[in-house]
Amino acid sequence: MPPFFRRRLASAAAIGCLLGTAACGPAAPAKTGSTAPPPAEDDRTALDAKFLEMFARAYYPGRSGQVMLVPEPGEVLLEPDSPFYRFMHGSPWDYDVEIPLVIYGPGRGRVRPGAFDAPVTHRDIAPTLAAVLGIPGAATMTGRVLDEAVAGVATPPRAVLLVVLDGARRDSFERYAADLPTFARLRAGGAWFTQAAVDYLPSLTSVGHASIATGAEPRLHGIVANTMFDRRTDRPSGPFPGSAPDNLAALTIADLWNLQTRGKAVIIAQGTTPRATIPMAGHGGCLVSAAPVVMAMFDAGRGAWVTNDRCYRLPAYVAGDTADRVWRDGETWLGHEVSDSRTLLRTGWFATFQTDALVAMIEAEGVGHDATPDLILANFKTLDYVGHRWGPDSEELRSALRTLDAELGRILAALEAVAGPEEVVVVVVSDHGTPAEPDPPATDRRYITDIVDGIHDRFDPDERRVVFFYGDAADNQMFIDRDRLSDLGLDLDAVAAHIEALPYIFSAYTEDEVAAASGR
Repeated sequence: MPPFFRRRLASAAAIGCLLGTAACGPAAPAKTGSTAPPPAEDDRTALDAKFLEMFARAYYPGRSGQVMLVPEPGEVLLEPDSPFYRFMHGSPWDYDVEIPLVIYGPGRGRVRPGAFDAPVTHRDIAPTLAAVLGIPGAATMTGRVLDEAVAGVATPPRAVLLVVLDGARRDSFERYAADLPTFARLRAGGAWFTQAAVDYLPSLTSVGHASIATGAEPRLHGIVANTMFDRRTDRPSGPFPGSAPDNLAALTIADLWNLQTRGKAVIIAQGTTPRATIPMAGHGGCLVSAAPVVMAMFDAGRGAWVTNDRCYRLPAYVAGDTADRVWRDGETWLGHEVSDSRTLLRTGWFATFQTDALVAMIEAEGVGHDATPDLILANFKTLDYVGHRWGPDSEELRSALRTLDAELGRILAALEAVAGPEEVVVVVVSDHGTPAEPDPPATDRRYITDIVDGIHDRFDPDERRVVFFYGDAADNQMFIDRDRLSDLGLDLDAVAAHIEALPYIFSAYTEDEVAAASGR
């Protein structure tokens, strides 16, 4: 059943409840303020179709959930008792999907400077980097070469840097432009894409990084959520269990360059979580005929850089650098206590610690020392962590952005020192944005657990088994026991209609709807 008509039926059922002609489930919470006005009814119909298509681009059987939802604009869906996560992305609204994208490379006219207004997506980045390196893209790449900016590259540069500023909103680079001299330099001398946006759902870290790295739609590369449920083990699973790239079903730009150069190119990938770092590193030495690449991933539990030795390598000088050197007892960042690696990650200090390691690898691994271009891929998660806790309008976010800009300047200077100022191409992008503070604050946050409880109260009050798992709140999807639904004489449409009747939910889609749209 199309979601628009299901919403109409859900509304009719609610009216029937009030008139006494239909059964009444538990009352939905009343809607409070929102940071954006609700769309008009005609617009909602068009948006329903658009959002279904966005979910369809990221549908992968066995990995995707059975009901996928979109909150109303301005609503924030969270898990309870998460002090580090007061803001949550994952939606299709502008604040979550409008992203910055700049490509910079003044040497030999490789990158044409200017502002470009054509629509651009994550999957355009990898084929564009392939063009800069002078190699064909992979068959799974569904993006296009941004030839308006990089047409006519005659010789590849000695070093290519891809930086993903996790959780960065495009409008932050307008609001805080005076604080960001490095980004201003890149934007003034490079190609700035004014309409870059995420075009799949959910808009989150794992899906974003895999799409950037592979140039493929999520339904092709297979990374479609931060958390899924594996029926083989009857347990939840991240997209990269054991920090292994096995679930990544498409070649990345690092893989292509690894194979093209027969392992001769220096390839360095760095980040903070498997869901961000592994797509950047690609399959490394776990790919047939490929060589291990350098991969440094920060482990907050250990407070140190780690790797998966089966596919990658970690230099000893990086492995020995621990985060406890960054803070001292009693020191605070903007008045916030820093006492361990988890709290350090939510400060600008971590960006400096991360850059220390990345610059050390650039200098020690021989980047830019020969005619074979080298590839550096980095995820900076600082803005994401800060944004989740304090929001995009906070002084904490602005301070972290200033620090990141300075650290990006250090990285660029290190590359220019080893490769030459004319021999570096830089791409800076983000994987997603983040919502602003709800209006009014503190009353407009919603909890996934309340939605699950409402489903069980309505359909399965005794055994409460209809929803057997939900993962990261940003996934915006639930794993439903379809056999249990059948035993109750129900189907996924009933669950989706119940969710859509909640005043803070814009739409809900069943797996069947999304699968059909994906197949088209």
